[in-house]
Amino acid sequence: MGLTMLEMIDNRLAHFFPQPELYDVSPFSIENLRDCIIMFILKDAYYLTEPKQSLRENRGTDADDVRMRDSRNIAYAQHYRDLQYNHVKNDLGIEIPELLSADVETMRGKLQGHNITPMQYFELNTLADHPLLKAIVNKKICDVKKISNATFLEYMQDYDKLVSLLLKKLDGSDEDVIFGTIALFTLEREYNVELFYSCAVNAEEAGVQDVPVYRLAGLCAELSMPLAPDFTQMLHTESRFVLHRLKLVPAVYSASESDWDEVKDKICHYQTARYYIEKEIVRKWDMAGFFARYTTREQWAKFFREHYDLRQIYAPKEWNNKRIRYMRSIYSAMIKNQPTP
Repeated sequence: MGLTMLEMIDNRLAHFFPQPELYDVSPFSIENLRDCIIMFILKDAYYLTEPKQSLRENRGTDADDVRMRDSRNIAYAQHYRDLQYNHVKNDLGIEIPELLSADVETMRGKLQGHNITPMQYFELNTLADHPLLKAIVNKKICDVKKISNATFLEYMQDYDKLVSLLLKKLDGSDEDVIFGTIALFTLEREYNVELFYSCAVNAEEAGVQDVPVYRLAGLCAELSMPLAPDFTQMLHTESRFVLHRLKLVPAVYSASESDWDEVKDKICHYQTARYYIEKEIVRKWDMAGFFARYTTREQWAKFFREHYDLRQIYAPKEWNNKRIRYMRSIYSAMIKNQPTP
């Protein structure tokens, strides 16, 4: 799997970057882009191969309180999935059917129920069990009157404990490495905690109080950002280089306009290349299905260990009032106002 797949994508990328030495400097290299593409292939292959089972099988009990909790969690999560589906369809002209609710109203649907994978069940409960994530989604994190600084710190400590448990999996078995990597990737892509904390630190060091929205937009997935449609159309992506983007944060706050234009141009080149490879190779040839059928979990875990070790993006956080205030400002600027359930 490894060399053949790496070489194939490297060859395709060579068509976009005939002078690769120009792209081997900050913020990241073509090899990093290739690793990002393979990360998504493996993530999709993982979801394809994970066995689906009923909610009861996932939770291991049919106790009324736990069953009702699952029902509430599903309804809460589906509310935001519906909003995301409508946003992508209306603003970008793209339909993502997997965001739609499962059919549990027909007789067949009632018999089948909600069949989800253990990872999907984990993600469902993570949103419900860790208050920071819900506070980010509903933007209560932005308001000190709704969430005091003391509560803010409690939420962050709870989140850090979750991350710590997942990081330990990266030292475990192949299955642990795969699960931990995908879970951490999804958390950071969706909620941007490590990215925005790094921004708070760099803003404090640079003496900056405003949020550079359009620079930060180049580092975030666009689905949650309240930007103009023409800008989000250009930036539409699923990833935004989760593993490598923190390297670029100092430039967000220190680069001149001309220097930042060069970085932005590079990101756009990368996104164009990634879009082409996703469309013409990964999806057209069903690379996720190929990986699911013809490669092993051992090979996936080896790739994650050698090319996508997410431990690089985590460091202990040192909070003060200025950093908390700036984190609130970032979430206020970068997250859409959405109706709550």
